[in-house]
Amino acid sequence: MLALLDGGLRAALTMRTMTPGELVYQDPDAQLVYQFDWSTWLGAGITIATSTFVITGPDDVLQYDAAQVLAGGQQTTLRLLSGTLGATYVVTNRVVSNGTPAQTDDQSFRVQIVAAD
Repeated sequence: MLALLDGGLRAALTMRTMTPGELVYQDPDAQLVYQFDWSTWLGAGITIATSTFVITGPDDVLQYDAAQVLAGGQQTTLRLLSGTLGATYVVTNRVVSNGTPAQTDDQSFRVQIVAAD
């Protein structure tokens, strides 16, 4: 599947690991999987107890599904669908650790909806 990446470059993706604050470009017809890697923040032996996703933007057209915590408990994924051409959205993943005491943190990236050439 093709997606537009920073600078308008095209790349075949199966899953892309996101950097907090990153901007990606996605076609409104694309259905792409994105991953957050929490391993550095969590550290050894700590896993994700809960994970939630929130999308904010000018409308509610960008949707997600297939949200999950991956095996090993330190990465999360979701698939983004649709979006309004020209709109920019913020996708935020909030996780709570299973450590004692539990800790909560967010990571976000931006998605701009553009038509693929």
